[in-house]
Formats: sequence, C-alpha cells, structure tokens
Amino acid sequence: SSGINAEYGGQEVVAVGRVLTNTGTSMKIELGDGTNVTVSFVETTEALPDSAVEINGRVSDTSRVDGMACRVLSDDFDMKLYNDAIMVANQHQAYFTTAQQPA
Repeated sequence: SSGINAEYGGQEVVAVGRVLTNTGTSMKIELGDGTNVTVSFVETTEALPDSAVEINGRVSDTSRVDGMACRVLSDDFDMKLYNDAIMVANQHQAYFTTAQQPA
C-alpha cells in the first residue's frame, strides 16, 4: 500500500476503513484500497477490531491522520462496494461534483 497522496498533507479528510488495531488513542485502519493508515486521537475512541469506521481528521503525512471524530458504521458495511462507488465517482467527477452557490 502506498499511503495517502502527499497532496492531501495538512488537509481535512474523511476516511472510511476497517479497524485493524485500536489502543484507544491510536487506531490502525485499512482503507478500502488496502492502504493502512494510523489515526491518532486526543480522547479515547472506542471501536472494536474489524469494525468499519468513518474517520474525520487532518492528514499529517502519507501514513498518519490526526483524528477529530470517529463514527462506527454498521456491522454489515460493505467496504468493497464503498470502494467501488468511490472509484466510479472519481472516474466520472462531472456527475458527482457539488455546484458552487453564488455568494
């Protein structure tokens, strides 16, 4: 796995993945594309190994995210289907963009 694109450094992101390990303040997750990312939290975060989670955080480098929030997703969350949907959205961005509203 190659990690998070360096272009996202310092940016806030939403990442969906499966929990590999969790110490409470440090969680290793596997993203839908197989990339492993370590997420650090200030407060204890409860998510059991093998749980699907949505992480809101800021990218600190290509393998680390400073977590701001963690939401545990349903037990039957389909990571492959989610990743396939993201791939389709990326390939057809014109259909999945949000129109900018005038100020």
